[in-house]
Amino acid sequence: MPQGDYGDLKVGRLLLRETFKESESAATSRTLDIEGQESSPPLTRAELVWRHDNLTALEGGCVQPLTFTDKPERDGYVNVDSVAADYTEWRNDVVTSDWKLGLTRLGSDSEVDLQSRLTGVARANDFVLAGERWHAPPIGHYGYQTGATNPTTMTRAGSDGAITVYRGIPAGVSPRWGCAPTDYLDGRVRLTSGGTELCGVDQPLPSTGWALSNGLVNVTAGGAATLDVQAYTGGAWASKLWNVGPSGASSSITSWDGATLLRNDPEHVILRLSKGLNPGRATLDLTLRRGSRTVEGYLQVTTAATLSAYRATAETATNNTSYLVATDDDSDGNRYACGSARTYTAHANGGLQKAAVTALDFWIGVVASGPGGVTLNANPGFETNLAGWIANGGTAARVTSPVKVGTGAAQFTPDGVAQYPSLECSNFAVTVGTIYRATGWIRCATARAVDLNVNWFDIGGGYLSTSTVTNTLAANTWTWYDGPVTAPVGAVTATTSATVPNFPPNTDVIVADEIRIRLPVSSGDAATDLRNQYIGALPEMIYVVRR
Repeated sequence: MPQGDYGDLKVGRLLLRETFKESESAATSRTLDIEGQESSPPLTRAELVWRHDNLTALEGGCVQPLTFTDKPERDGYVNVDSVAADYTEWRNDVVTSDWKLGLTRLGSDSEVDLQSRLTGVARANDFVLAGERWHAPPIGHYGYQTGATNPTTMTRAGSDGAITVYRGIPAGVSPRWGCAPTDYLDGRVRLTSGGTELCGVDQPLPSTGWALSNGLVNVTAGGAATLDVQAYTGGAWASKLWNVGPSGASSSITSWDGATLLRNDPEHVILRLSKGLNPGRATLDLTLRRGSRTVEGYLQVTTAATLSAYRATAETATNNTSYLVATDDDSDGNRYACGSARTYTAHANGGLQKAAVTALDFWIGVVASGPGGVTLNANPGFETNLAGWIANGGTAARVTSPVKVGTGAAQFTPDGVAQYPSLECSNFAVTVGTIYRATGWIRCATARAVDLNVNWFDIGGGYLSTSTVTNTLAANTWTWYDGPVTAPVGAVTATTSATVPNFPPNTDVIVADEIRIRLPVSSGDAATDLRNQYIGALPEMIYVVRR
């Protein structure tokens, strides 16, 4: 955001007006001194106050990327040694901040590597879990090394772009990697307040209007609930409301008295929220790491109570002892997951609780069905129409009752003549040998077998074969379909269809909802993976080392 004839100077997250002059010295250390002025106008007063407060909140001892618009050859990594700023306000007129920065230059990305010191051991837990050592550097990093043993990798698609997550980091190893200073903040964790990103921890933070995000998870206050935990899947944010607080289902905390930052680095942010309970107090620490699919929570109260973290709207989950995962896909094709390092009781709404305690640790995330949760077929939920679907051997209509998810479903009535009448979607591209996941909800007016088929076609549109997921339905009962299907040799496209087989009469009316074909859950994003990554998440500190 250049201002007039001035470029931008960025120190970590902090944006300043680039100055004409910067002073350097080199002997026992390489120092860099910069001074300048921010003013309103041309900035708004709010923008100037943001710059002033974030400048004075810069933390010493932390590695910071330094970039210039007009002097890019000076880009590099620095430590902040000293900060000074004079704030002057002429009432209803000009506001200025005259600042000085004393920096130690650590080197450019061609001179130095960045080293992530991953300290500690697996999180203490009641389930004898070793956890998974993992790490996610900035999106634009290069030359990642962990010594003689290489980790495996996975890619998560977020709102900032595709971020690489390294899995199975060898014990006792501190990974080294390179990164241009201009790329260092890509995929970072950030805390915004009133829409502006905060630097450091020593500055006022309102208890409302905040958002904690890493491009994969975005957490805000939940309005009528405690938290709105959003997951980035399928190229968009999907929201779920959660209640957190004491006394189980009888109450939750929906507003906070205070907020403060305990840590605020690009790789790791911890936000503490506090609430008076009259008597006593509750604090909730929310932790988010770069590249993580989960937000971590730690709720504490001064007097023992039943503590819980649960869905604001009931959503059935399967309890797997150390974690829970939603039983059914939601309208975004995802399933929420949550868990704790300690034993808990499953909450009726979906979530967890623990009685007679003063602390509860938990994590909340989402199992994205396939890369980014992308559904391959069109219009899976029939929310507004039947676009992308045709009726074969019968008639189809969109209905608003009965509906399993959302506001619409597709009703199909066989004509009483066809052998395999079906409701079929339009063709979508597939890859030979790939295992896809066929899912959906189907009900029938009579008790009988109904199939969810995937039909495979070659490059010329010729039919090859059909893969089938079948269920025997009770009358007028929604039944979940979920099964793997593999694209055969020669397959280029496919369709999916809800099929009533074997010359059904026209009374065998079916209703279908949320019919989807997707790639299976990516390795690293399954609920067990999210649990293991929570158990094995390690504190990270960044250091600069010469190459």
